[in-house]
Amino acid sequence: LEEIMAYSKVCKAYFTFMELLMRNHPAVLVELGTPVLHHICNSLQSGLKCHEVAVSSQCAAALEHLASFHFRQMTDEGDGPIKQQFQAHLAREPELFSSQLAILLNMIVFEDCANQWSLSRPLLALILSNEAFYKNWKDSVLAQQANMPQKQQKLVEAFDKLMNDIQPNLDAKNRDKFTQNLTLFRHEVKVMF
Repeated sequence: LEEIMAYSKVCKAYFTFMELLMRNHPAVLVELGTPVLHHICNSLQSGLKCHEVAVSSQCAAALEHLASFHFRQMTDEGDGPIKQQFQAHLAREPELFSSQLAILLNMIVFEDCANQWSLSRPLLALILSNEAFYKNWKDSVLAQQANMPQKQQKLVEAFDKLMNDIQPNLDAKNRDKFTQNLTLFRHEVKVMF
């Protein structure tokens, strides 16, 4: 992974391949062993942190495909083999998706990112499929402001607005509404920090 990240052309080609693979063949990825899927997710984490906007946007797109596929599998009423494999992966690696969620939330809330829209796309699927982790992350951010009650209250209101009118699905209208809410959330939070 270090060598992939060290060479710009290789890095771009690798993450383009990852995005295409996750868009067109996510079930194949799920059928791989947990260490392989974990390595792929770690590589996406590295790509998200990349200072090159094209690479981090490509990683966000790849993660969106994988997270959306995961969410659809988990909300599907059936108990097919892909759903069982996902559950087995998460039993072995519980932080498989939550670590990406933490990175994206920290980047969008606390960093200046030129590709906020791209980074926001996988967030809804990650939040919906990792609700407990999202709540813990939100609570930890709020707890850091415990000594400033006014700031903490404004943060609570901002977090409430973030999920305002958001349904537990990945329909295009719902995604667009979440992206709009996220933009407003980011502006409100940036003023506070």
